[in-house]
Amino acid sequence: MDQVTLVVVRAVESGATTTKRIIDATGLSRLKVERALSALEKQKLLFRESQGSWALGIPPSTPTVRQCGTCTLCCKVLEVTDLGKPVNTACNHIRTGGGCEIYDKRPRQCRSFSCAWLQGHLDDDWFPEATGIVPHFSLDALNIQVDLDCPDRWREEPYFSKLCELSLNGLKANGPRNYATLVIVGSDKYLLLGRTIVPDPTLFGTAFVPTTRDTFRYWKARSLEHLQRLNDRVMEIQRIHQEFGDCAIPDDDDPHPPYRPALLQLSKELRAAPPVR
Repeated sequence: MDQVTLVVVRAVESGATTTKRIIDATGLSRLKVERALSALEKQKLLFRESQGSWALGIPPSTPTVRQCGTCTLCCKVLEVTDLGKPVNTACNHIRTGGGCEIYDKRPRQCRSFSCAWLQGHLDDDWFPEATGIVPHFSLDALNIQVDLDCPDRWREEPYFSKLCELSLNGLKANGPRNYATLVIVGSDKYLLLGRTIVPDPTLFGTAFVPTTRDTFRYWKARSLEHLQRLNDRVMEIQRIHQEFGDCAIPDDDDPHPPYRPALLQLSKELRAAPPVR
């Protein structure tokens, strides 16, 4: 999937459910947005709800191995556009004790949803009703939707360490595909890079380089062209590190080619500087 399509997907996930709102959120041309929407619709990854809004409808990649039981947290924290149900609002169709009053006629958005706990990716300690966390995979992300009744639960143990592990697995593709780990708490969003927390990540992506085994230096992209330049510099940092065993990591977030001379000069200056006491 190309970067333009991924940006459109992220916009829809962030609540831009009409073509105009997607254009406004991304700054992409109408032609590019409509092409991406058409491609996603043909792949049955996106569909029109009866109200005319776009919604993701990604079939679960893994069969469910558990049952929901009494848990209805996804019916509270997630948006259901076809029912006019906003995020972090309990659905009117939740039954007392669990279950759905319109289960047989529930919208396609509900039918296509399956959380990562149901799929067996997480152990019993992650039962959403008990944790206040609904983890679920989308096209390129593991989304951690947190109940506003316990907004800091994801920062607590054992959850934070497990999220760091999952994040590193996604970055290193220790599985069938790469994915980002995104925490959503109301209107606040955080990208996890191991133990590094990136607040307010942009729709266009984040470039990063490791500083330790599980921490990273990052730069948030403001456009697809900006992301390309950031990633090109990251590749040059990695090449210099392989050649010389080390490379300085610059602070500026708006690089322009050629990247190598500036990186080599900065590395030279840092090696010559007296140690900080």
